[in-house]
Amino acid sequence: MRIAVVAVAISLAAMEVSISVSRGFQQEITQRVVGFLGHLQLVSLDRNASYEQAPVDIIANLAEELGDLPAITRISPFAQKPGIVKTKSDMQGCVLKGYANTEDLAYFRTYLTRGRLPHLDSLTRGEGISEVFISQFFCRTLGLDTGQRMTVYFVEQPPRVRQFRIVGVYETQFENFDKTYLFTDLPALQSLNGWEASQVGGYELRLRSLADLEDTREEVEERELGRIQRDGTMLRVVDIRESHTALFDWLALQNINVLVLFVLMLLVSGVNMISVLLILVLEQTRTIGLLKAFGAEGRQLSLLFLLYAARILGYGLLLGNVVGLALCYSEWRWHWLRLSPAEYYVDYVPVELNPWVFLAVNLGTVIITLLLLLGTTRVIGRIAPSEAIKGRG
Repeated sequence: MRIAVVAVAISLAAMEVSISVSRGFQQEITQRVVGFLGHLQLVSLDRNASYEQAPVDIIANLAEELGDLPAITRISPFAQKPGIVKTKSDMQGCVLKGYANTEDLAYFRTYLTRGRLPHLDSLTRGEGISEVFISQFFCRTLGLDTGQRMTVYFVEQPPRVRQFRIVGVYETQFENFDKTYLFTDLPALQSLNGWEASQVGGYELRLRSLADLEDTREEVEERELGRIQRDGTMLRVVDIRESHTALFDWLALQNINVLVLFVLMLLVSGVNMISVLLILVLEQTRTIGLLKAFGAEGRQLSLLFLLYAARILGYGLLLGNVVGLALCYSEWRWHWLRLSPAEYYVDYVPVELNPWVFLAVNLGTVIITLLLLLGTTRVIGRIAPSEAIKGRG
């Protein structure tokens, strides 16, 4: 019976760990993409597939227009422009992104390795040069660090050159973005793009969760897509699932992997419990025959064996929860399992500790296993008392 307890425990722990890791991946990677891009972007309707943007007129009352949508937590005007960071010996392509408020970069406080977030109103305070927030990748590649000035070249006619003062360094381990984005103030990007103060590259909308994305997008499209800009163009809404389709398809694929593992582990647990129950019935066949001869009903005997099997299942669930919770909590707390950021977008195995997930796994295991056992106990009703007594006589 110990083997059955261990089998149930391993199956349960495997299901809990796999689901927690899968949801952890989805949550962590989604948060990192949203940190750079927001859930939704309201931008100009053009066919430009590069990082260059067509300007959007500032919508003064946008916050009021969308204020009744509870899923929206922040609306941030932004602009961006591709460029080349150049030092005396090296150069590296980048996308310079500007915001109007330092709180628009609040996400990066978690990943700040040194320095601070830029004061996005630094020019208005007479410092004469915009502050910039760069990644550790640029520091390693170009030998840059906080306190230094950084020169960025913008390829256009005529070429433009702008200097920025580095005030902070971040590292999210999301290499595709870390090696791309630098952050500064919005007026600097408006000046570089030759825009008026009343023009921005678009608006980023941050939501409570990815689950709110579809409904919120529909509402924003209904309210804003009919707006005509001064140049006659219209707006469009882009969500992160469109701009990073391959990434979110990969995350969705993890759900299939987890589902397959979940079914396999349930089958392992169920088959083990069925085997235990059948062994018990075979060992106690004569006893079953005697009890039936004395008037015991097959339903009563089935319930008796089912309760015994349920006790074994309970021990297995207890042990499995201890193991599963211990593994999940230790990885969540200390990140002892490391990954390659280039392949998995993070440098450790992310885990989501959600008590409702653990409860659902336990309930699912109990219900499905008991249903399988109920079918198995029907063999007890088919045992004839006379044959059972004679067979062991």
